[in-house]
Amino acid sequence: MNFNLSKTNGTAVTRLKAWTINKVAFKGVELKTGTTSEGRVWKAMQFNFEGPDGIYNHMVFCPGDDGDKRVTGSTGGRDWELPSAMEQLQFTIAHIASALAPEAFEKLKGVELDLPKDFEKLVGIMQKALAKAVDKETNLKLIGNNKGYATVPSFININKTSKEAYISNNWLGDKVAFTPYETQKMKKAKETTPTEVEKDEDSISENTESSDDIDFDI
Repeated sequence: MNFNLSKTNGTAVTRLKAWTINKVAFKGVELKTGTTSEGRVWKAMQFNFEGPDGIYNHMVFCPGDDGDKRVTGSTGGRDWELPSAMEQLQFTIAHIASALAPEAFEKLKGVELDLPKDFEKLVGIMQKALAKAVDKETNLKLIGNNKGYATVPSFININKTSKEAYISNNWLGDKVAFTPYETQKMKKAKETTPTEVEKDEDSISENTESSDDIDFDI
């Protein structure tokens, strides 16, 4: 057994930066599990992307028993409504699958599962459906969250009249661009001096969207 300290240097993981549009390759789907600080077990589906400037992993959580309920509130005197966890999962899958594997996406439309019980089965289905899309190149748009970390923008809106959810902002595909609202936020972010260096974190937030990220002009 050889002991050699010169072999202890690891390779740091570089993550894609906020407020960038990147040429990336899709690197597959993973099942992620963990436990919150309160001892509650969580499951998530993670979509992995890698480009010349780094990686980005987009995670969408398994809806709980009340996963079909929407979150509502008010900011600055204006009411807002966020899509449910189930809608976030459905539309995330729809956006990614339609961008990477349109033919497979058409077949996925006929899939019916009982969530949260069948979540792991859903991950397996997605792995098979997107298997041929692994290493496929596309464009990925990232904005900054409230801490300055890279994330995809809020992309699911709810029609005020019909109350139906719909995709309103493409962040993956051949044609992606910053909206005027995002450009305004990007300019403001770049004018602000960063207070902490971006680093890898193991902390998990089950709410991937907040009222701060809502584009009220849509």
